[in-house]
Amino acid sequence: MSKTLFIVDDDAFHGLPDGVQKQLLKETTRLFSFLPGFTVEARKPAFFPATIHFTDSVVMLVEHDDEVDAAARQINRVEDANNRFSIKQTGVRLELDRLKQSFGGDPDKGGVGGHGKQVVTEGGGRKVSISTTFGVASLEAAEQAVVEEDLHGRSLAEILKQREKKIQEKGMARYFSSHESLISVREEMEAELMSKHKPLKDWDKSLKGLADNVATALARIVAHEARHQYIAAHSANGLGADAARIWGDKHYEDFDGSDQANMVRRIHQLETDWSSATVHLELCPREKASPFA
Repeated sequence: MSKTLFIVDDDAFHGLPDGVQKQLLKETTRLFSFLPGFTVEARKPAFFPATIHFTDSVVMLVEHDDEVDAAARQINRVEDANNRFSIKQTGVRLELDRLKQSFGGDPDKGGVGGHGKQVVTEGGGRKVSISTTFGVASLEAAEQAVVEEDLHGRSLAEILKQREKKIQEKGMARYFSSHESLISVREEMEAELMSKHKPLKDWDKSLKGLADNVATALARIVAHEARHQYIAAHSANGLGADAARIWGDKHYEDFDGSDQANMVRRIHQLETDWSSATVHLELCPREKASPFA
């Protein structure tokens, strides 16, 4: 299988409510709908293909922003070890340390992505494909973006202070019988969710609409980091831009036209490069640990 974005189906993904999982997959698929034959699926690490095609990408979810860097480093370490193992298994004459690689990725807000997909000629004259790829997306960043937009950047203390002021102006009975008080209670709930980072699956059912928005925002982070597994540099505009806002700004809701055209060309080139190789190293050999576990 090729031209597939795999979202790692692990504890972080499985911990999302079913509706959020479905919305995440649906919105991520929509964001890449301009790519013919491109698919998005959640897959458990044990069932990943042994060889990751140049046109494939992988994104792992983490709960918190401060987990992004560590997850990316772990993926890098295991992928490097697995490629070295595959070199020995296939018997190609190749020294990874002498190759120019572009595996690193610069962290974005809430995620990171990068790749090092190349075809090299080994000592025996065979062309060998080496595929290294990774993406990490933070659920906390998606939650924060949606709630901050909904609360217009106000903190819990500011919300409570504003409520107290309204109570003093209107009186307690009049205030708490108003629609305004219901909005204030909802805003208090949202602010507490952020301060305690309560898991999405434990959010109050009255916040379902907000959770759906988080799924859409998370899909944008996933798509942004998957894009880096095809094109390393940021685009000038749209979802692929540097510091793209994942919620609250329509200019960043999709990849812009120029970026889409560049990705179509890039993936075509990656297909061509892959086909030129006679040996494909296994990034996820069955005998070794998965980079995405």
